[in-house]
This record gives sequence, structure tokens and C-alpha cells, in this order.
Amino acid sequence: MERIVILGGGGHARVLISLIRATARYEIAGILDPGLKREDMVVDICILGADNLLSRQIKEGITLACIGVGSVGGNSKRPGLYKTVKELGFSVPCLIHPQAIVKETEVNIAEAVQVMAGAIIQAGSFVRENTIINTGVIIEHDCVIGKHVHICPGAVISGGVTIGDSSFIGAGSTIIQGIKIGNNSVVAAGAVVIDDVGDGLKVKGVPAE
Repeated sequence: MERIVILGGGGHARVLISLIRATARYEIAGILDPGLKREDMVVDICILGADNLLSRQIKEGITLACIGVGSVGGNSKRPGLYKTVKELGFSVPCLIHPQAIVKETEVNIAEAVQVMAGAIIQAGSFVRENTIINTGVIIEHDCVIGKHVHICPGAVISGGVTIGDSSFIGAGSTIIQGIKIGNNSVVAAGAVVIDDVGDGLKVKGVPAE
């Protein structure tokens, strides 16, 4: 198995460890996290040090990385970390849990996308780079999900929806068919979105406003 290093050692990283092991495709070489002490453990994976050790990983023959940092309310370090590892020459594989329902011949999923257990992505949808499709998310047919998006657990994205780059879709929210969500926007947990949302806006409530 190819070896892979995880950036970040928080809750999202713990879920990723389970996902990576479930795929049985990669061996986890360790975790880089500047906020944790070297040789601490996350689950049973060792902290190697901070992000400044990325170049050393390349020299040691580890050329795969994944972003183990989530986001809260649209505040995310994921885009910057993704840019860093790509500039250093890492590949960032798409990770799809075996218990997700994704027909890869019918959908287009880009590099560094993470699809968690129980998620469903239907035919004709396109998920762009470095996006999280979290546990139990439903993405219906013909949706376009931008780069660096975080769709939180249990969200329902109806058919033909477009979600712009770096947007945050809260847990248990619903976006009805054909809606467009702008870049850098936030849909609060439990919201029901029935109208388009412009760039940089936050909406909440039922219906969302």
C-alpha cells in the first residue's frame, strides 16, 4: 500500500483515519499538526511534528497527503493547506468511504474530495477539489459543488443545485432543487433554502433568509 500523511489531528482527522483504513488502499505514515506534541497519538497514529516537516516526507518517499482539517461556519484552513501540499509536489487522492453510495462512472469527483460513510451522490453531479461531503449527506442528480466546500452531516442537496467555492452547508440543512449558492457563503444548520444565495452571505431559518 502507498503511504499517506494526514495534515491536522482533530476530530475530522479521526474520521479520516477510519475512512482511509476502510478503503484498504493506503498506509497512514503519520500526522502533522503544529498544535499537538510530537509523538502524541491520534487514535493510534503518531504525531510526527508540524507542517514544516512536509518537505521531509517527500524526501522519505511519501508523496500522498490528505487534509485532516474540517471547518466551522465557513472559517477554514483547508484551501491554504491544499495549496501548500500541491506546491510541494504531493498528490491528494479522492477518498470515498466504502459505505458511501457513489457510482463513479456517473459522477465527476475531483482530487482531494472526501466522501464520508452513508453519503449519497447521484448521477450527473460534479464535486470539485478539496471538498468534504460529510456523513449521511445526500447530493441529488446534476448538482455542481465547488472547491473547498464543506457539506456537514445530514444535509440534503436537491437536484440541479450549484454551490460556490469555499461555502459551508450546515448540518441537517436542505437546499431545494435548482438553487444557486454563491462563493464563500454559509447556510446555517437546519436551514431550508428556497431562494438563491449570493456570494459571502449567511442564511438561516425556515425558510432561510
